[in-house]
Amino acid sequence: MSNPKYFPCKIGDQNFTIELSSTSLDLINQDQRITFKLSLSLIITWIFYGDKIIGFTIENLQFEGMTEDMVKLKMSLGCLVTFKGILKFYTFQQTIYLNQNNTTKICQLMSNRNFRIYACKCYKKCNRSIESIHDEINLILKLQGHRFIPMLYEVYESNSCVYLIMEHLYRHFDNDFTDEEIKIIVYNLLLSIKRLEKLFIAHKSISRSHIMFDEENQLKLIGFSNAIIQKTTNHEYELDIFKVGTLMYKFYKKDMQDDQNQFPEIPDSGNDLMKNLLENQSFYRFNIDLALQHPYFNSLNGDGIDKQFYSMNPKFKDKIEETQSFQTKTSENTLLSQIKQQYFQVDLSTDLQN
Repeated sequence: MSNPKYFPCKIGDQNFTIELSSTSLDLINQDQRITFKLSLSLIITWIFYGDKIIGFTIENLQFEGMTEDMVKLKMSLGCLVTFKGILKFYTFQQTIYLNQNNTTKICQLMSNRNFRIYACKCYKKCNRSIESIHDEINLILKLQGHRFIPMLYEVYESNSCVYLIMEHLYRHFDNDFTDEEIKIIVYNLLLSIKRLEKLFIAHKSISRSHIMFDEENQLKLIGFSNAIIQKTTNHEYELDIFKVGTLMYKFYKKDMQDDQNQFPEIPDSGNDLMKNLLENQSFYRFNIDLALQHPYFNSLNGDGIDKQFYSMNPKFKDKIEETQSFQTKTSENTLLSQIKQQYFQVDLSTDLQN
């Protein structure tokens, strides 16, 4: 926030003013100033009277205020700190996804305040260090404001879990993607990688399970658990480009039943783009700008579509939300496996199955 915000409150019978900036929460009166540095390690527990917020506690200090001021303070804090008492603010709806190790779960929640639906990503603290969880959250916060990143609204913590309150998204099955829809997905993924590179971030896990869509069918990229921030260009960025090539391959290959070791025939010079994305020598591989200017995307011009961000709407006929697993298993492909083994020195079977 560019300018500090101020909220009246009390500590016991003493009047204070809360001064909230982007880096600290200060309690001020004529005699003293109490400063709390804002971070995810700072825990705030809200105090209720019935269903109304009347104050909060920080580090065993209790503050009281008018409900209207406390609600505005909470909204202003957003993801700058961690809150406790998630069940006071949200009602569980259903589990959307549980990973194989039972370490991460995605739930659907409804806000008790505005009755909107949100996604909640839950981390078990017994399986990951709190520092590792905070690193991932801070990376997502660094990306906020980019259209391909889901909105992150609040962070909560309990004795056993950390909860991220996020934008509710949808997943579309890929078995009926048209050529134009595949072009839009590939274009948005490449544009997403370009934005990440500018921030020195490598996603490392781009896959079908990490592609989601919002209400307007705008592509959103999720799954940043393995992402890294780095200052030098290396194989991690090139791996992101390669993974877009593998996705493009699988989208077009899905309905081919004959020779599984041959590339599919893709319209509009699509084979040229895909083979360049999959090229196993870095000095031959397309960079992002060349890929985005490829003739394969020319057919998307027109219809008043802004080429900065293509929305799938109204391309999809149906919107389907998965309720069990985001993974769709396919068999390993020998041709792609040979390409990747030489350069990235990792097993491609993981990419083909995710």
